[in-house]
Amino acid sequence: MTLLALVADMGGTNTRVALVDETGSILHRRSERTRADAGRDAVMKRLAEALEEVASTAEASSIAGVGLSVASPVDPATGEMYNPPNLHGEGWHLFSPKSYLQDRLGFPVSLANDATLGAMGEHAFGAGRGSDNMIYMTVSTGIGGGVIVDGRLYTGYKGFAGEIGHITIDRNGPTCNCGNVGCLEVMASGTAVARMAHERLSAGEASSLLETAEGNTSAVDARMVADAAKAGDSLAQSLMHEVATNLGVGIVSLMHVFDPELIVIGGGMSQNLDMLLPDIDREIQRHAMAHLRDRRPVVKSELGDDVSLL
Repeated sequence: MTLLALVADMGGTNTRVALVDETGSILHRRSERTRADAGRDAVMKRLAEALEEVASTAEASSIAGVGLSVASPVDPATGEMYNPPNLHGEGWHLFSPKSYLQDRLGFPVSLANDATLGAMGEHAFGAGRGSDNMIYMTVSTGIGGGVIVDGRLYTGYKGFAGEIGHITIDRNGPTCNCGNVGCLEVMASGTAVARMAHERLSAGEASSLLETAEGNTSAVDARMVADAAKAGDSLAQSLMHEVATNLGVGIVSLMHVFDPELIVIGGGMSQNLDMLLPDIDREIQRHAMAHLRDRRPVVKSELGDDVSLL
């Protein structure tokens, strides 16, 4: 009998649930908004219901267990989440989705940080196949990462390695949700694009984004900015240039520390990687050590939204 896994990816914006076989094929899926502002209990209830619905498409005896990826640092020993920066509201810190779901569903549950699992997925099934030294970066609501060293996931002392989004690239930069200032996440994520667009539009700069958002600058998101940039909007283009430059600064630091063969970019912002790459490459040329400057390590994720499910 082929064993199946129930898998879920609970991000700051969207939650995806699927049934996966041993080859990595997705047999059934469901997706919905996370709606973290509704509170932890409501989010977990909807997640459990989605898992139950997907599980109902298979024989219970064929399901080996549940794998959950979350947008949070996770204690590998306890399954507890540590101050998830993009899951807002009370009750998340030191909460264990593992215990909740095991009690609710009756299946064994494993969980880990979403970007950590993304690194494993790209290494096994995606753009990182055949590479023993690679980094996976998800650039979406936030920025996370996972590091493969000598063919194995690098977890660090306590299992929290790979928090790429919280390396400081500007010590005088804006405050991040994690409490630090100038993090890569607060300066180069999709959320950062939306924030910077709101700030500049509110200051009176002209842009087609105002019409797109029907005058509500708070409604502007990263996808709107990317679309406007492609259409030639100068403000949107300058925002994408700024974000790409900030990503490049962070990537240069990763190259210096890990010497990766590949840096695989996933998440929503990866859909516009062709627009971002020239500025990223320029930062590599300007700031990487001489023996690294000829490299073009940045590639797009092959697995897309499915990366943390596999």
